[in-house]
Amino acid sequence: MHYTGTVYRNPYDPPSPLLEITQGCSHNKCKFCNMYSAVKYNPSPMEWIEEDLAEIASFYPETNRLQLLSADPFALSFKRLDAICDLVHKYLPNIEIMTMAARVDNITDKTVEELKILKDKGILELNIGA
Repeated sequence: MHYTGTVYRNPYDPPSPLLEITQGCSHNKCKFCNMYSAVKYNPSPMEWIEEDLAEIASFYPETNRLQLLSADPFALSFKRLDAICDLVHKYLPNIEIMTMAARVDNITDKTVEELKILKDKGILELNIGA
């Protein structure tokens, strides 16, 4: 598995496999948070994501839930999130729910139609940061 820096799991999410699709936080300016101060924000390479999905599938082939990491994965473009969702379903066909962190501006950057498509592909829970 490709993990960059400390892995933070949402303590309120039920146990599920973790897939890092970004490193760090796209904002990284909150006065109250230094969780990702040492990690530059970058999208994970698609090769890493695919390798990690294959590994998750080998251990949890029937999983129906997946937590996408890091601090700010919903900052990715719709096109990239859509492609990641397709990869997730290729390797984990039983996935029903994907969760991840988001900022409000990450949501408003996407059209209503794009949000509906992502919802239909399983991105059902966004944990909104302050």
